[in-house]
Amino acid sequence: MHRIGIAAMLVLSSCFLFLTTHAQQQPRPAASDNTASLPSCIPHERDALLSFKHGITSDPAGLLNSWRRDGGHDEQDCCRWRGVRCSNRTGHVHKLRLRGNYEEGMEGKISPSLLALDHLEHLDLSSNHLAGPTGRLPEFLGSLKSLKYLNLSYISFHGSDVDLSTTVDWPHVMNMLPSLRVLRLSGCSLASANQSLPHLNLTNLEELDASQNSFNHP
Repeated sequence: MHRIGIAAMLVLSSCFLFLTTHAQQQPRPAASDNTASLPSCIPHERDALLSFKHGITSDPAGLLNSWRRDGGHDEQDCCRWRGVRCSNRTGHVHKLRLRGNYEEGMEGKISPSLLALDHLEHLDLSSNHLAGPTGRLPEFLGSLKSLKYLNLSYISFHGSDVDLSTTVDWPHVMNMLPSLRVLRLSGCSLASANQSLPHLNLTNLEELDASQNSFNHP
């Protein structure tokens, strides 16, 4: 009986050792990579951003150096590009922050390709030397219906002081942005607010900065 008990213990020990060794040899699941599980950018939105880059004639600070169509998957993923933020849930571009430092700001035109960014909520192009396709403040900005934050401060149109009020009815453009909460237009050479300013209907607006302009509206 004693020998039988010892034999049984040896068998159990062997089984336990086999199971333990087998379990250790099984491949472990890869560690979760939060960035790998995030959605990639939407192809037509990537194309829109590249069209915007095409309209930039000078970028001394290299803000758009990472914006490229070639390279590996990560390099083509616009959600990883500098200044671009995408929704972790949908992959849509919802933030574009390309603030310059004025002395080394980008030069060129603000492409209407931005209209393809239907989910864009935050747009900061401040302190750059930019203009719309006609050399003026781009009126198509009023079609970015999802915008909640817009910063065009210290944009020098072709390096000269332009009276934006004579080039476009800018209050009308801003009035077309129903979701806008923050609007910054300081130092934009706004010399007149024209008659439409008192009729702005920005019901969600929480912050307006139009300082360093020379308004002559009565």
